[in-house]
Amino acid sequence: MAELERDPKTIAAMLLKATSLSDEKVFTELAAAKYTTIDYYRMACHLLFECKRCGNCCTTGDPIRLRPEDAAALARHQKIPLNKALKKYTIPDPDKPGVLDFKHIKPCKFYDPAARGCKLYSARPWSCRIFPFLGIYGSEDRVKVNESCPGSVETMKALTAAMEEAHRDQLTPAYSYEEIRAAKAALRSALENI
Repeated sequence: MAELERDPKTIAAMLLKATSLSDEKVFTELAAAKYTTIDYYRMACHLLFECKRCGNCCTTGDPIRLRPEDAAALARHQKIPLNKALKKYTIPDPDKPGVLDFKHIKPCKFYDPAARGCKLYSARPWSCRIFPFLGIYGSEDRVKVNESCPGSVETMKALTAAMEEAHRDQLTPAYSYEEIRAAKAALRSALENI
């Protein structure tokens, strides 16, 4: 990602635009997912986030949930049939019917302590991708920061300071529909790249 895109001031300005109108007023096409203001804050956090490779998320995460597409990506990554991957690596989530969890956690079976990283990073589950700003998009009313993750703490400090500055600089913002839509689209692209 280019440095300009990781600049907190640039992201704060984009976030102000993106949250100035609801998705319902901007995306009239039926296929567009509708996100909340908090979801856009999460997206901004993901754009700013830089993993410090501390390993806390991989060694303390419980449960590590899998969506059907996560299980399929895991099977492809391991080059085994889906049914074998499900049997070998997953169990039903006891609290959420129809949801799967990794079998081996604390630490995650795919965490490599020597490399301080994930052995299946490109195929890691959605729950790992959205960490450390927890919550499934659209399901919570605030961004949750995991205090054990130094990168998330740093990200929230940077975004909070940039947002305060952006609010001071733009007391009466007037954005065009095109600017708002472009800002929403740019933040939404963060979901595709995590």
